[in-house]
Amino acid sequence: MAPSRVAVRGNVTLPVALTICETDPVTSVCKDPPGASVTRGITPSQTPTYGIFVKGDGPIGFDPGVNRIFVRFRDGANVTRGSTSVAVRTQ
Repeated sequence: MAPSRVAVRGNVTLPVALTICETDPVTSVCKDPPGASVTRGITPSQTPTYGIFVKGDGPIGFDPGVNRIFVRFRDGANVTRGSTSVAVRTQ
């Protein structure tokens, strides 16, 4: 089983700091301190959970088609096996 890498980033440069951690699925507590990515092996019977933290460092306008953060799940060969995204803005 090759390790999988989970990373967060956007397609445009946004004034945010992004971190991620694997969480305990029952308590939602980070298993390790949040960092830029998480690497772990995932077997077909496992369903790991993650927490993503976004800290704004400047204004982000309402443009959900552009101002997005992406989470990509890649295998050991760096092939994307899954992804999701969310729009971000500051108030």
